[in-house]
Amino acid sequence: MKLSFGIKDASVSELARRKPKIRTWGAESQQPDGANVVIKMERSLVIIKPDGAVRRNIGASVIKALLDRGYKVKAFKEMKVPEQLAKAHYAVHDGKPFFPWLVQFITSARVIVLVLEGEGVIQGVRNALGATFVQKAAPDSLRGRYGLWAGINIAHASDAPETATSEIQLWSQSGGIKESADAEKQAREYVAKYMRGDKDYTADIRLLIESAIKNHDTSDNVKRALEKALSKDASGIGKDEIRALAEAIMVSIREEIGRSSK
Repeated sequence: MKLSFGIKDASVSELARRKPKIRTWGAESQQPDGANVVIKMERSLVIIKPDGAVRRNIGASVIKALLDRGYKVKAFKEMKVPEQLAKAHYAVHDGKPFFPWLVQFITSARVIVLVLEGEGVIQGVRNALGATFVQKAAPDSLRGRYGLWAGINIAHASDAPETATSEIQLWSQSGGIKESADAEKQAREYVAKYMRGDKDYTADIRLLIESAIKNHDTSDNVKRALEKALSKDASGIGKDEIRALAEAIMVSIREEIGRSSK
């Protein structure tokens, strides 16, 4: 999209000599006043994963943080992910040792899928989320604040324009994601309903996971403790989803213990 400012009286030759001002998220090249502005509008597929969607306050807090950056919500849907869609979404990792866990994790409980639109939204969302690996995420990033452990990292976000296009198409065709005029209203209503500052049990769950790995404890006691902790902020979430999410976390714990034992 190209917008022109202050050029009504400029000659054609003068306009031809002007260089456009390119705006990117968080940075702007310095060009002469009155130059054309080329704004790069993008879309990104963002998925609040089960560890964020089940913990209602956390999912709502992540959504609000992204809305506060000025992004527009073009689509919003809370859903369970079918196995085939999960496999298609993670197809780039098919054949890798962690592929089955990726599918198990994202299908364990509900997710919240959003299509966000904005200037530089792809990199902006990824910057807000922080490093993929929770232990490497900056403390003030969303994953640093709310991620649980390693790849149990609260959200997925498109990593490039081409990826965003293909992901939005996939989730539209196979996940029923539809653009709607009231998508942003739905997102804000979700935030208003579930965001509660006093319901953040991230530190407790992290401690459970870290302790289990340190002590090589994969007993049912750990799983029950995870289920209890996840249930504290799971308004309207069925026990089956909480159990399935706890089991996906247990698989990650077992794999971490296995790696540390080698």
